[in-house]
Amino acid sequence: MLQNLLYPRQVVLVTASTSEKSNVTAVEWIMPVAEKPPLVALSLANNSLTLDLICTSMEFVVSIPSERLKEAAILCGSTSGKYIDKFEEARLTQVRAKKVSAPLVLEAIANLECKVLSYNTSGDHTVVVGEVVEVHLPKQNGEQEPLLFNHGGKRLFGFKKEG
Repeated sequence: MLQNLLYPRQVVLVTASTSEKSNVTAVEWIMPVAEKPPLVALSLANNSLTLDLICTSMEFVVSIPSERLKEAAILCGSTSGKYIDKFEEARLTQVRAKKVSAPLVLEAIANLECKVLSYNTSGDHTVVVGEVVEVHLPKQNGEQEPLLFNHGGKRLFGFKKEG
């Protein structure tokens, strides 16, 4: 019931990386939590590969997709990086970040490099708070709308195998 009351929400792609593996997942549970310093909080399933990578590296990137990346976001949010290379399957291009090890997503309309300040497990999810240490905005002048997820009575993400 509560889920139905809180839509639509913005969808983002979250990337994380260690020396062995990189992954990308779609997240709809994200919000800004402070301006000085700039902080964002996101919630990830406790069994997710992305959460494991973030807790190991203590870094992540929030990539803002446009409506054009809807199918990529669906794939990234409904399959696990434990079994496939989601960057390859979703046709997303990894770009080296300036201050963190996690990759940027070239096709995104913006990328936020983040360093983890804290994380807290509550129930079946973990809330990760990160400080935004670098922002990458698009060079083109044309505005693109961020991808919104309108619940519509069914979940787009969060299947049994989560990234």
